[in-house]
Amino acid sequence: MRYAFIERYRSSRWTVALMCEVLEVSRSGYYRWLHRPASRREQANETLRSFLLNRAERQRGIPGYRKLWREAVAAGHICSKNRVQRLLQAAGYRSSTAPKAGHRRSTQGIVLPNILNRQFEVETPNRVWVSDITQIRCRDGWLYEAVVIDLCGRRVVGRAAGCQNNAALVLAALRQAWRDRQPRGARLLFHSDQGVQYTARDVLRWLAKRKVTISMSRVGNCWDNACAESYFAHLKKEWVRPLGLISRSEMAGELKYYSETYYNQIRRHSRANNLPPAVYEDTLTG
Repeated sequence: MRYAFIERYRSSRWTVALMCEVLEVSRSGYYRWLHRPASRREQANETLRSFLLNRAERQRGIPGYRKLWREAVAAGHICSKNRVQRLLQAAGYRSSTAPKAGHRRSTQGIVLPNILNRQFEVETPNRVWVSDITQIRCRDGWLYEAVVIDLCGRRVVGRAAGCQNNAALVLAALRQAWRDRQPRGARLLFHSDQGVQYTARDVLRWLAKRKVTISMSRVGNCWDNACAESYFAHLKKEWVRPLGLISRSEMAGELKYYSETYYNQIRRHSRANNLPPAVYEDTLTG
């Protein structure tokens, strides 16, 4: 599991050497693991995964995992429904007819009141952060992106993209924002919707440990988190739609460029005195 973690995140800000040191494994051991011959199980999984994704692509992403499982069995593959579901989830596949992710409330998470109450005008950085997740269809499956936005100048201060829509995605975006901004948690309000990714205990515990005040939108009321919704609307209209259907890796690079370079450094925002968010923040501190 440690080697798999390193392989997954080695193209991010963390180097292989750093992750090996933190996880207490050797680099030589990681590279031996990386170049090991695939086991029979892994080869079988790869064959089955290729079959499932090929069939899904032919049907324009319409069938869910149950129908794809039946097709696999009919084609002679020996597999269970759970195995098919697990392989498709790991590949980031989601049926185009499935309900939008994040609309069902968690039965385990804790829902907190709407403290922000649509008070979107904030004069000081690192006082109010808002966050949301969106999904983008790619050639090889869905890509999910979580962002954290500072309401002062509407700057994207944290982001993470991945093929699974879960609490880990939110935590990755939060950790990036915290590392780059170094806020005082006791003075910070964090606002999100009531999606299961935000009501997850790991996310709430992470915020509580840093003494951050947590606020959540009311059920089914997107206007309570209008700033984050607006960011994703601009992202898809201005950047994603003209790209067409591209791979997840290509889309991940485009999302990173849009938020960190174009949106923060170039695009003018009316809330930031018609300056790019990063430039507007510089005027506050200068």
